[in-house]
Amino acid sequence: MKVAGERFTVVGAGRSGVAASNALAKRGGDVLLVEANAEAARPAGLDERVAYQAGTNDVREGDVAVLSPGVPEVSPVRGQIAARAGEVIGEVELFYRLAPCPTLAITGTDGKSTTTTMLGDIARVVNPGTFVGGNLGNPLCEGLDELTADSLVVAEISCFQLTTCSTFRPRVAIVTNIAEDHLNYHGSFEAYQAAKRRIWAAMEAEDTVILNADDGFIAAWERPAVPQVKTFSLVDTDADAFFADRTLWLRGPDGVASPLMTRDELPLLGGHNVANALAAGLAAATWGIPAAAIREALMAYAPLPHRLATVRTREGVRWVNDSKATNPNAASAGLRAIEGPVILLAGGSAKDADFTAFAALVRERARAVILFGATRDALAAAIGLGGPAVTVVETMAEALEVAQGLAVSGDTVLLSPACASFDQFKSYGHRGDTFTEMVNALP
Repeated sequence: MKVAGERFTVVGAGRSGVAASNALAKRGGDVLLVEANAEAARPAGLDERVAYQAGTNDVREGDVAVLSPGVPEVSPVRGQIAARAGEVIGEVELFYRLAPCPTLAITGTDGKSTTTTMLGDIARVVNPGTFVGGNLGNPLCEGLDELTADSLVVAEISCFQLTTCSTFRPRVAIVTNIAEDHLNYHGSFEAYQAAKRRIWAAMEAEDTVILNADDGFIAAWERPAVPQVKTFSLVDTDADAFFADRTLWLRGPDGVASPLMTRDELPLLGGHNVANALAAGLAAATWGIPAAAIREALMAYAPLPHRLATVRTREGVRWVNDSKATNPNAASAGLRAIEGPVILLAGGSAKDADFTAFAALVRERARAVILFGATRDALAAAIGLGGPAVTVVETMAEALEVAQGLAVSGDTVLLSPACASFDQFKSYGHRGDTFTEMVNALP
C-alpha cells in the first residue's frame, strides 16, 4: 500500500484511531485525525505530524478514510463519509495492507479473547516473534514497527472491524460461535452474521477457516467453496478437533485422531473453554505447530481477567467474576460452568438481547438471582415465577449485600451479567474490577 505523499482522514480519536494515524504519519502520509466529540483534547501520544480536529466526522474530499469501529453499521455517518472519501477502510484493513507477515484471526460472539490468547501462547512456543492484538485492546497498528517477515500475528477481530475490511486475508481463521448480539450496531441479526462471515471473504484456496460444528446458526450458513473448512466440536467425533472420553483430540492430515490432552490438564472452568482450546489447538495444528507445543501452552494457560475468575473463597462461599459475559449466550456458558448451588448476579445495559433462553437456564441452574442495572426489570420478567428466588435492586453494591446475606457454605456467587456495562460502569473491565474490590472488602 502506498502511503508516502497520500492523504488520509482517520475518523475517531480512540486508541485504534491514534494507532492508525501514527502508523500512516511514520510512513509519510498526510494525515488528519477527526473526532466527533467537540470537547476532546488532542490525544496524548499522537504523532506531531498528524493534524487534529475535534467536533466533526467530516473527511477531506478524496481522502482514504480510516473509519473507527465505533461508528455503527446503520449510522448515516458512514454514508456521508463514503460520499466524500476516495475509499473507506478500517484500522484492521489498514494493518493488513502494511503488515509484512501472515495473520491468524479469530472472530465470533463469545470466546474470541480466550481463543486468541490461547493461540498466541501456543504460537509463541515456536515463534517468539508472535504479536497478539486487535480487539483485545491493543490495536494491530501499534505492533507494526516490531514486525518482520518472520513474525506471526494472532488477531482478535470484532464484527465492527470486519465491516470495514475488503482485502484482509487471514491464513487461518476461527469463528468461535454465533449468538444474538450488537443488533443495535448492525440493524439486524442477519447483518451481524454477515459481518462475521466477512472473516473469510478474501481468503484463498490454501487458507483454512475453522467453524464451530455445534453452533446451530453456523450450521445454517452456506459453507464457502474457498477457503478450506475444518470444524471443532464437543460432541461430534467426526470433527477435526473434538472432545470425547474426557480427552481433547486433534485429527491429523491423514484423518487419524490423536489425543492432545486430558480435560484435567486444561486449567479452565467450563465446557465452553474446552471448545476454545479445541479451536485454538486446531488452528495451531493447521498452521503446522507440533502437538507437543500446543499441549505445553494449553497446560500453562492462565484465564484472562473477568472471565470466570475466582476472586476469593470466604467461609466456604466462592465469589466468581465473569463480568466479560456481556450477552445472554456468554452468561449461559458461565452458569453452566459452575458446579453446585449458584447465586447469580446479573443485569446492566441492554443491547436489544432476547433473554428467553438465558432465563430458562437460570430457572434450572440458579438457587437465587439478584438483578441490578437498567435491565433488572426485563430480566426479572423473563425469569418469571416458578424458579429461583429473584431479588431486584438498583446497583451492583446492593446486589453484593443481598448475596452476602443469602450465601451459605458450598454456594458460588457468580457475577455473570448477560448485559453490557454502560449503564453504571465505563466497561466490563471496570465492572469486574469494582466487583473484585467489593468482594475483597467484605468483612
